[in-house]
Amino acid sequence: MEETHHLAWELRPVALDALGLETALSNYVEKWSERNLVWLDFHSSGLDKCRLPPQVETAVYRVVQEALTNVLKHAHASRVSVMLEYRHDELLVIVEDDGRGFQLTGPISLPAEGSGLGLVGIQERVALVSGSLNIESDPGAGTTVAIRIPARTLCQLRTFPHELTPHLLSR
Repeated sequence: MEETHHLAWELRPVALDALGLETALSNYVEKWSERNLVWLDFHSSGLDKCRLPPQVETAVYRVVQEALTNVLKHAHASRVSVMLEYRHDELLVIVEDDGRGFQLTGPISLPAEGSGLGLVGIQERVALVSGSLNIESDPGAGTTVAIRIPARTLCQLRTFPHELTPHLLSR
């Protein structure tokens, strides 16, 4: 039961709904770093009290999760950086590691049977929110996963749900 609860929390944590993408990701990457003993640097800008549509927040959260899973499984990195930046009507998300990297051999395609769906899953999630994906990697030089999501209507709600509720002292 505990494992099922943990899995459900990782797919769509309560913090994502209650506090927004920036705080939810900050908490996730901090726990990920502690659990896996990998140094992780997290930076975010432009999302101060800015809420993104739920499907965008979920997609970005899951992309970062998958990218970090790939770091553990394949890159064997000692340092990882996660960056969120909202400006000029778009959200930029970058996950960069200093791991062993790999040779990109063309478009991302379904992997051989028995291997994961990491990059394909990332590509599909990004496409669902009309974003673009760029992956840069070379053997021995680490990997950078960058996504851009158009944000014409992303910051439509600039308050959190608890801020919309009248407070007794505000009368």
